[in-house]
Amino acid sequence: MHRPAAIYLGRSVVIGLLCLVLLGCGVINPRPPRAVVEGAIAQKLSQTQIILYRQLGRQAGADPADLAQVSGIRIADHHWTEIAGQPAVEVAGTYHLKGGGLTSAQRRQTRNFDVYLQRGTAKDQWRLLEPDPDQPGASLQWRATPIDLSFGAPAALSSCCADAP
Repeated sequence: MHRPAAIYLGRSVVIGLLCLVLLGCGVINPRPPRAVVEGAIAQKLSQTQIILYRQLGRQAGADPADLAQVSGIRIADHHWTEIAGQPAVEVAGTYHLKGGGLTSAQRRQTRNFDVYLQRGTAKDQWRLLEPDPDQPGASLQWRATPIDLSFGAPAALSSCCADAP
């Protein structure tokens, strides 16, 4: 009678350890692909550059093809959390910029990032979550933007800012 109880206990321990290993290696809550994180950072950078281009670009003679691009991404941490009752992953790390007429010192500068990502309806779709300052209310509202992995700042500027004054 002791033998079946020991076998049952042994199997339970092995199953529990297997679940912990799967959780630890990211099978259950995986880290977003590097391309998704890079796309999210590039998207945020491009949004900022678009705003600046609209405000100063034409007067300063800025060329939309000469914008900074993200490079050298290092992911330091990621963990799963909930935002507005939905699962999301917070990814933190550092990156560098290249191009865009940056000086050598500006290219060497390490910049921190902290992005919140959420899986889309399809397996390979992800959304960038950002606090929405335009939404009134007591609780923080979040805006979800699909991440375009082919997102490029020059293309985005030429398509959205062609009519900028």
